[in-house]
Amino acid sequence: MLCTIQEERLWFVRNLALGLVSYLGVTEPPVFVENLLKYPPKALASPQDQDEINTGVWRNILTNSSYHDEDFVIPADLPLDEKRYAIAREFILAAGNTQHGRMMGLAEFLDGHYREVQDYFARILLAPDHLVRAYRKRGGQYEDFAETFIIPTRIAEIRWEEPLSPSSFEVA
Repeated sequence: MLCTIQEERLWFVRNLALGLVSYLGVTEPPVFVENLLKYPPKALASPQDQDEINTGVWRNILTNSSYHDEDFVIPADLPLDEKRYAIAREFILAAGNTQHGRMMGLAEFLDGHYREVQDYFARILLAPDHLVRAYRKRGGQYEDFAETFIIPTRIAEIRWEEPLSPSSFEVA
């Protein structure tokens, strides 16, 4: 296990999430995380992982994963905001299990801090700093935040209060 402090883990996870948002080219909410599963970055879609993308972990996340009350469940009628949060949470673990993720040591980096990292990553991926900042600048209010970003209300409450940090690769 890599020895990192919480601040380092969260910095890395924030930048990974923001990099994925940049990869998707998102300039307005919501961030369609489903597109990451259909079209993952090439580094996560090496030829050795092609079967995983088409039939394995990426497809399983898109079709099966759900997150509700800290447990994974598979209800057919899960609300869209919960489904998107589940996908975002699982994406970082799936990325760590790709060939590239293993070579980078992502799985080892996450070891022992899964819940903290998954939750934080999902919040940043679904409501990235630059989009939250722009939403607020345009006069967006908390009351419409969850609906605009299509995230669960309980997650919107946390994300609304989190500090936003500048990033060198934010989309203007």
